[in-house]
Amino acid sequence: MSNPYMARAVVDLTERSPRDVSLLYIGTASYDIPKFRRNQTNAFIDLGCDVTSLDVANQRPDQDEMEEAVDNADIILVSGGNTLYALDRWRYLGLDELLRTAAERGTVMAGGSAGAICWFDSGHSDSADPETYRQYKLDKFKDGEPEKKAGNNNNPFAYYSGNAQEGDSKEEWSYIKVEGLGIWPGMVCPHYDRIQSNGSPRMEDFDQMLEQFGQYELGLGIDHNAALEVDGDDFRVVSIPGEAGSVPIISDNEEEEDGTTFVPGVWLKYVDEEGNVQRKVCPRSGSLSDLLQEVNDPEKHILVDDRVDLCRKENPLLRD
Repeated sequence: MSNPYMARAVVDLTERSPRDVSLLYIGTASYDIPKFRRNQTNAFIDLGCDVTSLDVANQRPDQDEMEEAVDNADIILVSGGNTLYALDRWRYLGLDELLRTAAERGTVMAGGSAGAICWFDSGHSDSADPETYRQYKLDKFKDGEPEKKAGNNNNPFAYYSGNAQEGDSKEEWSYIKVEGLGIWPGMVCPHYDRIQSNGSPRMEDFDQMLEQFGQYELGLGIDHNAALEVDGDDFRVVSIPGEAGSVPIISDNEEEEDGTTFVPGVWLKYVDEEGNVQRKVCPRSGSLSDLLQEVNDPEKHILVDDRVDLCRKENPLLRD
């Protein structure tokens, strides 16, 4: 959400001038570290939005303070980071119910990565990556922003986490399924077109997770430079112009040697009756209820990934 194009799309959902918009930033997933707050909110500040934050990762605000912050927001922007920790912390504090109530009254709920997963039934998460753990992050940023490593991370299929390059050693951790707030249906995989430090392409690992845990859920693979915008029962796919993604576009220009380009988009995935994962490109716009026709689960079964328990032991929740 740090990209100005995405920020403008989020603000437009309020149908107000940016200078009349109040945005609440919740950085629990990145442990309220100032660097990530700046990265996520600068584009909104540049537009003229009034930006405040609700810090709950390392302290416990009064209930009245949380209620007032959420009630006064036109937009609630959730950071990326450790999805499991953020959701557990919100549930511990009762913030999860405040967020559901805000969504019901029409507040714009936004975010990327963990900030996208949290609104849906579940998500394909990197919360088991030790470099996303609370103590690791707080130690790393206790003296401000650490020195950046050399490297280029512009390749759409490069590592998303850090600046790892081809040939680097792979970290030993696995993606896990994390249960979200269930405001919108589906299992979300952010950074769908990326590879992170464990060396496993997310689009491939997402298929395995759907086969194991997603038989009753619609899979939504969202490219790094794309977003899925939901407004009531309507949706549209938002893509950052000029960026690469995983959705093939075939050019009609016969003079081009290779007429296929890949743009950011969203993929729909579901497990068929034979247990195979089927996929297709999500339309650029349409009805959310039409997308859900791919799955038939009126009782909304959400299968649990037991690996979250180990992750909670390794990255313990602050209980204050």
